[in-house]
Amino acid sequence: MNDEPSFVKIYEWLVENIEKMGIPTFSASQDVPKKMPVCRVQLLNGSSTDQFKNATEYSYPFQIDVVDAQDKLVRSLTNAYKIMQLCQQVSIDGYSMGLVGKPQLSSMVDSSTNKILNRQIIRVTYNVIEDTVL
Repeated sequence: MNDEPSFVKIYEWLVENIEKMGIPTFSASQDVPKKMPVCRVQLLNGSSTDQFKNATEYSYPFQIDVVDAQDKLVRSLTNAYKIMQLCQQVSIDGYSMGLVGKPQLSSMVDSSTNKILNRQIIRVTYNVIEDTVL
């Protein structure tokens, strides 16, 4: 058994690799960075799949919000596409894991703040085998 939960390692991998692209990230509880574009990465929930009798497999859906300025739709869509490709490359040492389907993308205009923003919402789910019983 690993010391750090698999969903934490997935979260850290996503954040680290999105930031390597030059896009600052933040969690739901952090202040939004001022410079656009930015990404919010969050684990939506975790649940056992009950698929195997001799192993514990969990399903972990993540949501990544790519937020950019009103006049930067092309940049926002391009960044979302690159992050979707990145999501398909997640690999965590010590865990057997797989992507469930392909990352899903939805696009919206966010007017919930004093600025109108472009928002690309990526949803991706990973199944991870955490424990095996011999």
